[in-house]
Amino acid sequence: MQADRAGHDFTFNCDSALPAVFVDKNRLSQVLINLIHNAIKFTPPGGTIVASAYKEKNNIVFFVKDSGVGIPEKDLERIFERFYKSDRSRTRRGTGLGLSISKHLVEKHGGKIWVESSRKAGSTFYFSIPINRNI
Repeated sequence: MQADRAGHDFTFNCDSALPAVFVDKNRLSQVLINLIHNAIKFTPPGGTIVASAYKEKNNIVFFVKDSGVGIPEKDLERIFERFYKSDRSRTRRGTGLGLSISKHLVEKHGGKIWVESSRKAGSTFYFSIPINRNI
């Protein structure tokens, strides 16, 4: 609903044949919600957001891709630090903790999180979770 209100085309597509992963569902939902919320916040009206997942080796890789403003290259290394905000003029709301918390939750599940981005061409946030891991 948030994406619709913001004028975005939101797509969620995920192969139903992906293997199960043993995770804390609420915590990883928090990660996905944070990534989707950020995509909505940093994508101008009329943009697109895609959320999906795929299998790669012994991991499930989740991703959220947007057509938003992108992240400057100089900020990519720091984007997962606590309280870090890439463009303070555009982020009046928020604490700068969302990506840091997401990183912590993903790593507690034995996974990793990363981003690929180009200024004015959008961002894709990925996180992987091992398939054969018990929590």
